[in-house]
This record gives sequence, structure tokens and C-alpha cells, in this order.
Amino acid sequence: MHPPPPLVAAAPGVIPPADSRDSDTRRPGSSRTSRVVKKKGELLTENEKKANHIASEQKRRQNIRVGYDQLIQIVPTLTPSQRSEALILQKTVEYIRYLLMEREILEGQVKEAGQ
Repeated sequence: MHPPPPLVAAAPGVIPPADSRDSDTRRPGSSRTSRVVKKKGELLTENEKKANHIASEQKRRQNIRVGYDQLIQIVPTLTPSQRSEALILQKTVEYIRYLLMEREILEGQVKEAGQ
């Protein structure tokens, strides 16, 4: 296994984390159900509650997709064609373990150089 390239804080092409209040995290061409907002004290109808729930669920799923897309961009052993969530998580864990091991090695080298 080749060592992965070093990570930088703002790697090109990495999508920044979506703010939970940001509604512009959808993919181009995707439909969006508007949430119903009423004045304080007004109750929502069952259809309005359902529409709000659907919109919230779509936003949650989109945020998960964005997270997986970010992992594909960051983890060097993943490619955009690999869409299996289980594989993405497995390779991400392997990469984190590799980075932790590299960190320990570098810390040991720094200690030795300082003595």
C-alpha cells in the first residue's frame, strides 16, 4: 500500500460541511419540498406536518450524501465510482488508523531528534 498524500485543511474539491440551517445543500436538478411556516400559535395541518417531515428527511439524506462524497475525496484509496457506504466507511477507518500510526512514528522521531 502506498502512503497517502498529506491532508491539507482546505483541499481542492473538498466540499465544506453544510450548515444545518443552509438549505442550498441539494444537488443540481433535485427537487425540493418547501417547509410550511406559520405564525406563532397557529397549528399545522396533517398535510403540512407531512410536507415538513418529507422536506426534513430529504435534507438529512442529502447531508449524508455530501458526507460520503467528502470521504471519497479525502481518502486516497477511494474513487468516485465506489458508492458502497460500507466500503467507504471501511476504507475510511483503515485510513484513519494509518494516519494515527504515522503520527506515532513522527512523534517518536521528534522525541529522538530532541534528545
